[in-house]
Amino acid sequence: AELAIAVRRREFVVHYQPIVELASGACIGAEALVRRRHPDGSLESPDRFIPLAEESGQISAITDMVVELVARDLGEALRADPDLHVAVNFAADDMKGGRLLQMLDRTLAREGIPARQVWLEATERGFMDLDSASATISAARRRGHAVAIDDFGTGYSSLQYLQTLPLDALKIDKAFIETIGTASAKSAVTLHIIEMAKSLGLWTVAEGVETQAQADFLLRHGVDCAQGWLFSKPLPAGQFLAY
Repeated sequence: AELAIAVRRREFVVHYQPIVELASGACIGAEALVRRRHPDGSLESPDRFIPLAEESGQISAITDMVVELVARDLGEALRADPDLHVAVNFAADDMKGGRLLQMLDRTLAREGIPARQVWLEATERGFMDLDSASATISAARRRGHAVAIDDFGTGYSSLQYLQTLPLDALKIDKAFIETIGTASAKSAVTLHIIEMAKSLGLWTVAEGVETQAQADFLLRHGVDCAQGWLFSKPLPAGQFLAY
């Protein structure tokens, strides 16, 4: 009930975590991350309310709000720099049917933002209905959107998704990045994920990069981009544009 009130009152803001090209050090985009802003000004992490929104059928309303906020916050910057992109996360319900793409079409056309500058990200859970997800992804790519699988390696059918879905990019989960340079068994998996992505021709983005040693390792092994606290925490729109 509290979440329903928050949706009705539009108590949500978007922060933007810079995505940095490892070879050049240039910021080429951002991931849009939603926050709930309580009436007292405090912010609530999406980890607390997104699962509930998915369970209660309120996630589509939040998705629509996020897209509107992104278009408002970054529209001018995206129109001014055609090489800049913003990645938006979508839930499993968003990946079913054509509602999501119709909403994106309307919003981006109104703001004059090319589809290729808005990337779609979904976790493996969002791809569980493979037929529906594949149809949505194919339609999105025909419009010019790039599509990425997020938090890769944390689900159960990762390889099947990579082999079946027409994806553009793979985001390597922080759980693998933080093992770089350690004796963890996951550190070897990180290299396998990178090589697999490269063999499939996928763009690679490492999440949760916190040290220069991690960034150097990723660059050395051909990872394209990274995001994480080494570069910047998620920022309000004004601060991201300044960054």
